[in-house]
Amino acid sequence: MSVVEAVAQESFVRRIAAHLLDEYREAMVTLPGDEKSTVAELPEETLHELIRTGIARARRYGMTFESSISAFTAVMFEVSPNFDTHRLCQVLLNDEEVKPNERLDELLDVLTEKNWEAIRADYDPNAWKPENETEETDETKEDNKTASNEPKNLDLEATVMVNPAENK
Repeated sequence: MSVVEAVAQESFVRRIAAHLLDEYREAMVTLPGDEKSTVAELPEETLHELIRTGIARARRYGMTFESSISAFTAVMFEVSPNFDTHRLCQVLLNDEEVKPNERLDELLDVLTEKNWEAIRADYDPNAWKPENETEETDETKEDNKTASNEPKNLDLEATVMVNPAENK
């Protein structure tokens, strides 16, 4: 079963990569060490690693639909890999009154261009590192707390659900 999940996970990573290369190929990515590259210029394995980091971050907020996880990851590439640490994003992504797979849509509806500018200004290349590689300060740990009812497991081989509306 874990082999099937791993294959499904890598297929999902490849689909997100293809989407990013189609829609965000000129988006500028700053990696740890301040190396800058467009999405199109990233080596395939580097792109896949960054996508895996995005998937893990989206799952931290309870997202399970491929569409929600893909959109979350696209925002990381287009705006900032740590967009979710902005205070307003934290409020919206942890809103227990909104289903986890609907939270990003709400965030995209609520944030203004001024909010996005502030988020871009706080771009942290270290957010591309997998969570177990980042050194968090007490302040960062507080900012990144998840709601108590959300899964803490960031296993990249967890099954991803397809949004039923996508199959219509």
